[in-house]
Amino acid sequence: MLALIMLLGVVSAASANPARVHGSRILDGAGHPLALRGISWGGARFVPVAADQPRASIDIADAERAFNQIRRLGGNAVRVDVSSALNSDQGRLALQQLQVLTRTRKLVLLIANVPLSDTDQTAWLQTIAGWLEGKENVWYLPEVDPGCSLLQTGTTCDDATSWASSQGRNIDALRGAGVETPIVVNLPNSSQTVTKQLAARLDRRNVIFAIHPQPGQSPQFTSADGRALTATLAAVATQVPVVLDDVARVSTVVDRPTDSTPGGVATALTCDRLLWAQGLQDWLTGWVVAGPGDGAVISGWDSGTRDDLSRGRGLSAWGSAVASGYLAVGFRAASGRNPRSGFLGAFQTGDHGVGVRRLQRALQELGILDGQYVNGLYGDATWQAVVGFQGYSGLERTGLATAELVAQILSAKPPTPQQGGPAHVEVDITRQVLLLVDTGGRVVRTVHVSTGATDNTPDGEFRVFRKELMSWDYAFHFYLPYASYFHGGFAMHEFPDVPEYPASHGCVRIAWSDSKAVYDFAGYGMSIFLYHS
Repeated sequence: MLALIMLLGVVSAASANPARVHGSRILDGAGHPLALRGISWGGARFVPVAADQPRASIDIADAERAFNQIRRLGGNAVRVDVSSALNSDQGRLALQQLQVLTRTRKLVLLIANVPLSDTDQTAWLQTIAGWLEGKENVWYLPEVDPGCSLLQTGTTCDDATSWASSQGRNIDALRGAGVETPIVVNLPNSSQTVTKQLAARLDRRNVIFAIHPQPGQSPQFTSADGRALTATLAAVATQVPVVLDDVARVSTVVDRPTDSTPGGVATALTCDRLLWAQGLQDWLTGWVVAGPGDGAVISGWDSGTRDDLSRGRGLSAWGSAVASGYLAVGFRAASGRNPRSGFLGAFQTGDHGVGVRRLQRALQELGILDGQYVNGLYGDATWQAVVGFQGYSGLERTGLATAELVAQILSAKPPTPQQGGPAHVEVDITRQVLLLVDTGGRVVRTVHVSTGATDNTPDGEFRVFRKELMSWDYAFHFYLPYASYFHGGFAMHEFPDVPEYPASHGCVRIAWSDSKAVYDFAGYGMSIFLYHS
């Protein structure tokens, strides 16, 4: 106990530069941009299962190991759910110990208060603030899902006026108790989204807005869902900080037909929604690292203990997905280093694992990688796809998927063609990419190519006039598989060497992984547009 008191004193003395909100961004104590990479820990151990039930005995013996693991995975924050049932000397000491453990590991401790009733929370919030007075790594979330908690009754989830009033009281109470660190607020309507109007209703300093989108009945979070969510948040995220709270595998209740009663239904709980949650965290990675987002807190609610992400060993499938995706990519983008867990967050030829598979799936959704190569191995086909994305995006063509590039891929929109009209092929000589465009003007494939080393690949509109599965080049004496000729001796064809720079004698070189798809698409008489963009 004496050692704990001494350590608390040391930490308090060092607590001089809390993080703060500046415009739409969160800044750390040194004034650098800060994006939350948080994990929920502790489950409901500080919250009773029902408002009139006693909570379990306080046990934080596993906290040190869990916080070490969170740090190794690339996390920088821990969210802990609390309630007024914790209001005891034992509860106070437990929270103070958690503050020490997080502070010494350079982690933010986000205290998330779960109201046990509809009563005013300000007195309890001031009590916690008194316990942790002056601790610059402690942030507060004064009400989890205000008005929507299963433990609350008689309130609505979409009353913006009441929400602004109650949250304003909570914030003022915390500030009056000396809290200078950021305060995170959940939104009404189950924290689905935040708008400029809602943000304006709560005009307070050092406030972060937190949402957690729900999947409804959709089992998969698609790129279209991501674009819709981006559009919803784009305007407000440039004005106030926005984070995602409790990103998790989620359960949902569905009705299914029964065999016993004709026309009857049975209610069933589906609890494996990894596809939806993983798709959301893929979008989140891009939105935070390459866009205006300010971070997220990831939950492990799929498990009985809800702590799968913070355990020292044996991460779940969801935990591995988050660790190799959002946490690792965000950590590497912010620090330039790999997290010590082995989750790289940046990939190159020869790497393998769930992070590579996620990258491949994103490239497939953009139409840059054929689905047969979504296999978790960073091979030549993936290298070609990454170079193709880099070329189309005007980036240096390296084939290395850095953390920032992974985030850009996860948040990118599909390529768009320059030409309209019937189905055709476009070759952008500047970007070194070839586009297969369908009759609706949609790019169905984007392919990295290598054109003339002396810039002698012709510009203009041409048509396919000859096709040969195995064409012999009499000038240079080698075979050209899957050759589609469009102008004299110029053709689109497979070639064993398709580097990240123009290297051909004037033809359009295509790698083996894409050559057949281009050959099958470009029929006789199809227009081929070649241009410098």
